[in-house]
Amino acid sequence: MKKEYRDSDLYEILHFTPEVTPEIESSMNDAYTQIRKGPGLNNEYRARKGMDMTKHKNTKAHKRNRKYLYLGLAAALLLAFGFWGFSNPVLAGKIPFIGRIFRMVEQDIGYSGNYSDNAVSLATPESEYDTTDSQAESSDSDESTYSQTANGVTITISEASYSDLALYFSVEIDCEEGFPEDFNRVKNMEDYILSYDVLNMTSSQQFDFSQADSTLYPTDIVSCSIENGFPTPYSIEGNYADSHTFLGVIRIELNTLRRMLNVQSLPPEFTYSFTIQKFWHDLNEIASITEMKTADGTPVTIHEPEKKVYEGPWSFTIPVSIDQTDTQSKEIMRMNDNGIGISQVIKTPYEIKAELILPEQENPADYIVVITDADGKILDSQGEDADIYSVYGRNTDATHIYVVDYYTFMDECKGENAHLLPEKALFQTTVIW
Repeated sequence: MKKEYRDSDLYEILHFTPEVTPEIESSMNDAYTQIRKGPGLNNEYRARKGMDMTKHKNTKAHKRNRKYLYLGLAAALLLAFGFWGFSNPVLAGKIPFIGRIFRMVEQDIGYSGNYSDNAVSLATPESEYDTTDSQAESSDSDESTYSQTANGVTITISEASYSDLALYFSVEIDCEEGFPEDFNRVKNMEDYILSYDVLNMTSSQQFDFSQADSTLYPTDIVSCSIENGFPTPYSIEGNYADSHTFLGVIRIELNTLRRMLNVQSLPPEFTYSFTIQKFWHDLNEIASITEMKTADGTPVTIHEPEKKVYEGPWSFTIPVSIDQTDTQSKEIMRMNDNGIGISQVIKTPYEIKAELILPEQENPADYIVVITDADGKILDSQGEDADIYSVYGRNTDATHIYVVDYYTFMDECKGENAHLLPEKALFQTTVIW
């Protein structure tokens, strides 16, 4: 399958440093043996040619030795990588990406972050892509713990990066038949304004807290699916490395889970299980047209696009260990005369969130918590929770927090009108980190 690498991908490939396995070391030792002999430099060859064995260490010979040394080094690398790649064809196609997906896409997605700085490697060449005979017999079955194949599509969870507010997983999706060109909107759609593509998905997830203190959590197992009404991940953001390969990140929201369990924080260690039932994207074709009217009688035409759907399932179980020393928390516990305020502010390496205080009769949907950086510019939302903000690329040594009536914010304080927040806010505070 031909790889159509982008410039950023080529940089990663050229800077890739593989681990020296026993097979590679053996191949390189064989090559070095040939180097030391060198064509035309070994004793047997010299004897046949009648060369003087005592005078071969001249300048010309040294230059010739050096030339063969360089050629031999190149041969050694070719032998080593040739053996490694061809003995493991699945890995050969993945070498440029394993353990590097975060670095390649983390700046382009909608929830940008330095995830590669704290990444935990999950799929590795040694353990995850061992093409033994038993695996070769069933190419459409489970390949490993973190790499699953169904209906010609292989999904690999390569890296993980965790915080108290979210889990982040780097994902490689390899499609044997190739993705439709319509999927790659960054490359093929002229008026597409985003720097990344999105795959929609249907998923289910489960959190296993059985190893945690049973007095702190009301249940050992929390199962989330569309059927039981609990939220699940519904998209993967990233870019296409080529027509067969999508590299992206899945963000798993933890703040909603904390609210569901009515706890301030989750245990630092638990087991996370995740299943993608199917994923899809719209094509540039119209599947159906629906004519309808709004409540006031205005006619509306709805164009439903054709979709390309890939059926799974692809299931993964991942042990999670969160380094909670990376999380900062500031207790505020202040409010205005009407009981509106902030209880605490949580900041991780990737995001920041302020916990809202409201009187019991108030609806949280009527208010919005806005956080600005040290320069007074509103931070970008992180994921699907509008009250969680990204700290990526911003000065958050000082953050300004405002509680604003929802409609006031939407009508008067968005975007360039952020300077009106101190005037319009119902409550405000500043946190120095």
